[in-house]
This record gives sequence, structure tokens and C-alpha cells, in this order.
Amino acid sequence: MQRVSCVHTQILEIGQPGNGAATAITFFRGQLFVGYFNGTIRAWDIRGQRAVIIREVKEHKKAVTCFALSETGQNLLSGSADKSIRVWKMAQRKLECVEVFQIKEAVQKFDIYGDKLIVLTHKNVLKFSCSARSTQTFYKSKHVKSLALSQGKAYLGCGDLSIQELDVSVESKIEIRAPTRSWRISKQPISSIVVYKDWMYCAGSQVEGSAMKDWKKRCKPTMTMSMPKGTNLEAMAVVEDFIYLTCNKSPSVIQIWLREKQQKVGRLPAGSKITSIFTANDIIFCGTETGLIKAWIPL
Repeated sequence: MQRVSCVHTQILEIGQPGNGAATAITFFRGQLFVGYFNGTIRAWDIRGQRAVIIREVKEHKKAVTCFALSETGQNLLSGSADKSIRVWKMAQRKLECVEVFQIKEAVQKFDIYGDKLIVLTHKNVLKFSCSARSTQTFYKSKHVKSLALSQGKAYLGCGDLSIQELDVSVESKIEIRAPTRSWRISKQPISSIVVYKDWMYCAGSQVEGSAMKDWKKRCKPTMTMSMPKGTNLEAMAVVEDFIYLTCNKSPSVIQIWLREKQQKVGRLPAGSKITSIFTANDIIFCGTETGLIKAWIPL
């Protein structure tokens, strides 16, 4: 069995004060895009361990909370607390907003399937049709806290610890994990869901994971990573051998866990409270409340 190196090396640290927390991160057309608390979006050209700001726009009125790429990869979409989703394209090396979708509530997270946007707000799950400009509301009473979309299905983590599956095309709904009603169990909502390869992981007061087919059979989770009492997991990312976590007890640190062994093997210090995490090409990025962006890669 090949030994996994748990050592990570920092490869990037960038940031300029003035825009507030770095609240969303993504890659688009080979450049690093960062959304900020004051509504600014910046694009950075990464050259080795150096980064240069090559464009900056501020059309959102409030915090940029999330990004997604169109299915063609030709457009970047940004969601905001200003109750809008903006569609951007690169035109003559400039970032231009080509469309604005007005959403009924502040956007916390969204994803794209065909013509549809599945939008997570503070209160509801919305399905927004881009062509018809119409909105449907789902799971009003479930207090949905997290969203992952895979192969046309939205997976939704709820305040009652249930997981719901919504087929975006036909609108069929399945409960793939029942609510937890025991008073003995800490009812920390499912704050993060990640679909990685053919597995799905959910995080709340602990991390649970199983093959997707086993979730749908409502089997017990194949793996469980227990946390100290009182821990509320806030964000999770899964890349190859590792699960990365942030939590309320150490908000300025990313925990590194081995995915196969469910073993904590290290930590990545961000310097201040982490406000966003993102993974690409085996690299783990984080944004902080001071606007700093850091990135690490496993050796």
C-alpha cells in the first residue's frame, strides 16, 4: 500500500486591503477570481508564486457569496447578498456583465444545470428558469443549509439532519437520509455536502460519507469522522487523499484529514478567520476576513 504524504507547502499568498472579506473563489479562463464582501470581483493572473491583478469590477451592491461556471465554460456567474446573480463574459480582455437575474432573496449558494439555476437562500431552495425568468420554491420547512449538484440532481443538507435529492429536470424528490429526532444527538445542521467521484460526504457535527448508491439505499454511512463535542463544521472540501475542514473552534485553520483512514494529519494556518475555501488541480485555496488569499498543495 502506497504511503500518502501529508505534508502541504504554501504556494500563494495574495491580497490587498479595502474590499473586506474574500467571500468567494474560483478559476475562470485560467485566472483566479475572488469575490469580496463589498461586492467587488477581482481577477488575478497567477505566475508561479506571484499574482497580478488584471481586472476589477464592482457591480454587485452587497457581498459576492458564490461563483459558478456555465456548462459551456464560456461564462462566469456570481451570486450575491444583493438578491441577484450576474452572468459575465470575457470580451476584449475585459470582464463584462451580459445578464442579471433578480432573485427574490439573498443568494448564499447556487449551481447550474442546463437552463436552470438551483439557488440556496437563507430560507428556501429556489429553482430559477433563466429563459422563462420564473422561480419555483422547494423545501420551505426544511431549513436547507447546504447544496451540491451532480448529474442533474441537487443534494440538499437540512436543519433536521435529513438529506434530500431533487431531480432538477423532472422535479421528483427523494429523501435519501431521514431526519434525526433523538434528543441525544447534537442537531448541528448539515453545513456542507460534497459529491466527489462516486461518493457523497456531509458535514455538520461530524463527517459522514458513503458511495452514492448506498446513500440511496439508506444504508448506514460507510465512514464517520467524529469531532470533539461542541464542534460545528462550517466548510468542507474533498481532493484525492484528503478532506479539508473548517470549524467554529479554530476558525482561522484548515484541518487536514486522510480520506481513506479518517485520520487528522495536519493543519493549515490562514492567519485570520476563513470566509471561503475552494479546490482546483489538487490545490486548496482559502479566503479570509482580512481579504487575504492563501493556497497550499500536497507534496
